[in-house]
Amino acid sequence: MQIKTILSLALISFTIVACGANTELKKETASRIAMPAFMVERTIATNGMTLNAWERMHNRREPATIYIEGDGFVTKAIKDGSEQYLSNPTPENPVALHLASRDLSNNLAYLSRPCQFIKSPEEKGCNASYWLERRFTPEVLDAYQTALNDISSRYGVNGFHLVGFDGGANIAAILAATRGDVLSLRTVAGNLNPTVNQHMVLSDDSLSAINYAPTLSRIPQHHFVGAADEVVTPGYYHSYRQNIGQSDCIHYSLIQDADHTHGWVDKWPELLKLTPQCGTVHDDLPPLPETNYGDYYKGKGAGDYRKGMTKPRYSK
Repeated sequence: MQIKTILSLALISFTIVACGANTELKKETASRIAMPAFMVERTIATNGMTLNAWERMHNRREPATIYIEGDGFVTKAIKDGSEQYLSNPTPENPVALHLASRDLSNNLAYLSRPCQFIKSPEEKGCNASYWLERRFTPEVLDAYQTALNDISSRYGVNGFHLVGFDGGANIAAILAATRGDVLSLRTVAGNLNPTVNQHMVLSDDSLSAINYAPTLSRIPQHHFVGAADEVVTPGYYHSYRQNIGQSDCIHYSLIQDADHTHGWVDKWPELLKLTPQCGTVHDDLPPLPETNYGDYYKGKGAGDYRKGMTKPRYSK
């Protein structure tokens, strides 16, 4: 019995050490992505949370482009087909950081999500709920408000162009709707309506971009949707777009050979040339996915989707 206990404790200790070492390796990888782009690492303390940042700031009194990372590595499949929540959300592939490294903007910053790139985050007081059910709650959004205010005052920037990947798109959109200094919004494989995902359990006070539709309809924005994305399918963009309603500021591109994490980085310098702007009307949508999302397109829960539904109208 004593031997089994010793072995169990040894296994737990080995797992903790291995997870910590893995996080250190991921952080080193991130630094190697940022270094050739002359992005310098620092941490931003915000309301009890710490956000990792990599920055390149050259010109005061100019806008800054801010990239916000996705949800990260939070679950893994196990043999019985279920999912297991992991103890560290640091992404295996920091897509938003890769995209930032291809951006030639004079003022540039990448922001992680809470608890990412931290060795043993729960030991550092970072509650796992902030990468699981509370990833979109008001206190998380407040942390990003504080981070943008910090960047603005530290470097003297006069506005922000926001870019969000995956769940970072939802955060970027809410920031765009609630701040007066956001000049444009771009998203890549963006989860702009987390309520579409019936498998994502979120707390009741979680925030969604579609709750800010009236303001977002006036923000210049361009959304990049992966045609082969099986994680955030075109249905997420459909839901967001239909909830926004009439607007000539919202545009999208359907990228045929891109899935959720692949097919973006090499194309990003060209995609960046599609400047978000108001004025040109896009009255079409990406092809509907095969999955029936029903009334999730309206943000109201399950229901029947009919292929012959009326096409939404847009302002001209």
